[in-house]
Amino acid sequence: MLGRIVVVAGETQALAVVAADAVAAGASVAVVSHTLSDDVPASLRFRANPADPAVWDRVAMHIEQHLGPVDGVATDEASYDVVSSVFAEDLVRRGHGAVVSVSDGDEPSTTLTRLGCRPATTPPRPAAADRDR
Repeated sequence: MLGRIVVVAGETQALAVVAADAVAAGASVAVVSHTLSDDVPASLRFRANPADPAVWDRVAMHIEQHLGPVDGVATDEASYDVVSSVFAEDLVRRGHGAVVSVSDGDEPSTTLTRLGCRPATTPPRPAAADRDR
């Protein structure tokens, strides 16, 4: 997850674990929530209702300006439709990540895998024949 940008948006406590796991794995995390504690690790935090479409008119732009293009999004069921409408098309277009709905009954440790955040790519090593030229 090193260098990846993850948005965590919603109110369910499972999202706090997702944010902490993503930060621990080296991701930059934007948290958008009314209720998640300030103790939840985040690179960027917005106290806002993630289920309100008007919130994303402002917040999405700030996330990408300050952190970069989003690689994956974890949200709750209540916010899923709104958050997905903001990020899903771009994630599909770029072939990156997913928007994943997380509930308190889910196993948070698997969410990063479900997000589909791919590791940062490195240029392929040249073949031996190319190196010797």
